Amino acid sequence: MKNRNEFFEYVKENIRDYLPPHLENAQLSIYEWIRENDRKMHVLTIRLSEKDTFPNICLDGFYQCYQDGKELDACVGDIADVYIAYGSMEDAKEPGIIWDYEKVKDRLFIRLCDLQWNQDYLKDKVYTVHGDFAAAYYIAIYEDREKILKVPVTDVLIRTWGISMEQFHKDAILAERPRQPVLADLNTLCSEMLLGIGKAENLLAEGTVYHSTGIPMLCLTNRRKQFGASLILHGDILRRAGEVLGSNYFVLPSSIHETILVPDIDGSDAQGLCLMVKEINEGKVEACEQLSDKVQYYDRETGVLENALDRERRLPSLEEGSGSEEEDERDGLTNI
Repeated sequence: MKNRNEFFEYVKENIRDYLPPHLENAQLSIYEWIRENDRKMHVLTIRLSEKDTFPNICLDGFYQCYQDGKELDACVGDIADVYIAYGSMEDAKEPGIIWDYEKVKDRLFIRLCDLQWNQDYLKDKVYTVHGDFAAAYYIAIYEDREKILKVPVTDVLIRTWGISMEQFHKDAILAERPRQPVLADLNTLCSEMLLGIGKAENLLAEGTVYHSTGIPMLCLTNRRKQFGASLILHGDILRRAGEVLGSNYFVLPSSIHETILVPDIDGSDAQGLCLMVKEINEGKVEACEQLSDKVQYYDRETGVLENALDRERRLPSLEEGSGSEEEDERDGLTNI
């Protein structure tokens, strides 16, 4: 059996036999790629020109299939099939589309990530800092009901576009709106998704009224339920969630796709909520989809979203009325 590097080299040497004839002279490269949450993976690229829009095909999963007993050449064929499927995506066929800002600005979206967990990943990416989180920006080259083929916005891209970060961030926020933000009762949404029972009402819609049985818990995501955690960067949505809950609330970073909003009621424990999120991340959330274990707190009066543990540690001074604007800035409050 081949080891990992031998497997990768075999793929590079033999995959042309499984690709369409027009790729006979394509440039093949295999390299280590730092993914979100600083995960290291090995990818194959197939380029006809330097400005091609091309997929990075992760090879580690195919190597695992090989280790599990799948035939070597069958694995190579599967890798080629991924590229061929990419080639059938109509929106991805236009070469060099990512270099034209007017063509991609409506395709922008944000992937929220933990700033501390992504130090290596963010090194060559365009991002903005929002408290504990970084907003990394992507272009959706292709979308269907099941997947998004995305390209990260790098320093090279934004310099080529010649656009300011302020305008770029505004464009990315606006581009997320057509993805239809959704704020729904968590239990009802789970019943709809998992059991096909009931229909979760979008509480962001004007005129909707929330009636909860038991402790209210809301899920903030989008219609596709993909990369919806970034909606906590939308101040008007945070304010609306406060109106629905009728109180300040905690934001649990459930995954990159959604956040869970829990009202601040007597006995709420930020430390306990952080521990719960950490345990769920470790046991139930795939590493590629983990957002953070840093619970946030939203104050309706100030419109500030901040680290819940930092706020809890500051509570004695808040109760004494000693918190100044200078102290707030030092503690890292983020007014989104």
